[in-house]
Amino acid sequence: MGDSIQVLIKDYKAGNKEIFLLIADKMEPLISKYVRLLYKDEKEDMHSEFVLCLLEAVNTMGYYQEEGQCIYFLSRALKNRFLELYKKSKLHYDSESVAEDEFFFNIDINQSEYEDFIFLEDLKELIRKEDGKQYDILCNIIFKDESDAVIAKNNQVSRQYVNRVRKNFYQLLKEKYFN
Repeated sequence: MGDSIQVLIKDYKAGNKEIFLLIADKMEPLISKYVRLLYKDEKEDMHSEFVLCLLEAVNTMGYYQEEGQCIYFLSRALKNRFLELYKKSKLHYDSESVAEDEFFFNIDINQSEYEDFIFLEDLKELIRKEDGKQYDILCNIIFKDESDAVIAKNNQVSRQYVNRVRKNFYQLLKEKYFN
């Protein structure tokens, strides 16, 4: 249908609840944008969360006489939900990062050079199991201590990919040395 959002909302408010799917289709590009921006979380869950937010916004909407105001109200509701979910995601992610960083800070500084050498050889062996870009990324992380942004630029990948490789490697180290 080529109906405007304003007309669809009027029909929805008049009792035709099936029209909501058309409203959701009209707002899909904005919903997809916000889902993509929350890359750390489950995509399907986030999509459902935004559709639910859209439903709540349509149900609470009191004024729907002008197209621009309808779109502004709905987009603002979606943006507010995005900001709320982003803050939660960031807090969750930051707490995970702190736990991963503690892994490297808990290594005993007073251990012998022999133990350091064994640990270094174990790290090298673990890294050798990786191939291609992951191998290069891990070498840069461990031996060159470069930031995610620099590694991403040098390997022509996203920072998110570098972060994911780092997290997976930290998880592997945790399993090998602490479980």
